[in-house]
Amino acid sequence: MNDILEVLGQNNFSSQKQIELLQIINYTLYKKQYPQDTCGVVERKIKLLQQSEQETAPSNSNLQLSTRKGVKVNFIRVINSLYELSFFRDRKGNDLTKKEVFDIFGKTINQDLSTFHNDLSVTKSTANRDMKSTLVIFEQMYAKQQEINQK
Repeated sequence: MNDILEVLGQNNFSSQKQIELLQIINYTLYKKQYPQDTCGVVERKIKLLQQSEQETAPSNSNLQLSTRKGVKVNFIRVINSLYELSFFRDRKGNDLTKKEVFDIFGKTINQDLSTFHNDLSVTKSTANRDMKSTLVIFEQMYAKQQEINQK
C-alpha cells in the first residue's frame, strides 16, 4: 500500500487526482474485504489530501473582473497562454490540469470559468479568420509594459 501512495506522490498527480484514484482503490479494497488497517491507511491519506485541498482553496475574495465587453475572454486568453507556458503548479510542485487552473482563478475572481473551453474554441475559430482580434490583449499588455518601463 505504501508503494502505491509513494508512486502517486512522486508522479505529479494533483491532489484532486490522487483523491479520486485513492477513492477507487479504497472502494476496491473494501469490496475485496482487505483488512481494516490496510483500508484505514488509504482513508487517512484521502482525509489528509482533502484537508490540504481545503486549506489551499482560495478564500472569498473581493476581487472580480471588470464587466467591460471582452474582458472575460481576454482574461481567459491570458491565463490559457500562461498555462501553456507551464506557469502554474500546486504547492507541492505538481502539475495542474487546465480545468484546475481555471477553477482556482474563477474562485479568486468570483467568476464561473467552468466554460473556459467554450471561450477558447470561439477564440480559435476567430483566430482562424482573423488572428488580429485574438492578439489585441497581448499587444495591449506589451504597450502597457513599455509605458511602465518608460516611467
